[in-house]
Amino acid sequence: MSCVSTQSEVATARPRGPGRSFKGLLWSLIPILVVVVLLVLWQRGSASPVVSVDPGPDVAYAQRISPVPLPAPGPLPGTWRATSSTVDAPNSDPSQADQPERSPVTLTIGYLTEDDHFAEVVVGDRSVTALLEQAEPGATKDSDVMIGPVRWDTYRNQRGEQVLAGTVGRAGVLVTGDASGTDLAVLAAAVR
Repeated sequence: MSCVSTQSEVATARPRGPGRSFKGLLWSLIPILVVVVLLVLWQRGSASPVVSVDPGPDVAYAQRISPVPLPAPGPLPGTWRATSSTVDAPNSDPSQADQPERSPVTLTIGYLTEDDHFAEVVVGDRSVTALLEQAEPGATKDSDVMIGPVRWDTYRNQRGEQVLAGTVGRAGVLVTGDASGTDLAVLAAAVR
């Protein structure tokens, strides 16, 4: 006897699932993209605040080792913050009497003004011309202005910022930055 099947063989087609189409591929990538975006945002973090410094020790050190009396900025508006302070001096020991003269000494202090702009004062124990050539080479002279008892020459540096150059006592002084001319004048007037 022969066996006859009444069931017909039907090819079972496998239905296309969500992972086997272009649309499914896109839906699979979305969680990965979300994770990548979150990692990027997390790594960026928040902006780091500007750190305030105390320029007092650098001022005292520069005044101690300079062969001429160095002026320094006095009181400034309460909203200003000193953000950097450096002394550039030769590598000599001031306690050694047989050492050559310890010049040039340069004191540089940077400030953040109330408007979050930068103002910097550079004080050196040499002429204002020599200080200007070292700190702001290529600056071009504009005019001059009286600020307090000192006549300051005004220059433009290569970045287009104003530079005030004057002599306070026997020291050369530069005041510059992207701060307004009024703020630079406030800083210049504070140097005593």
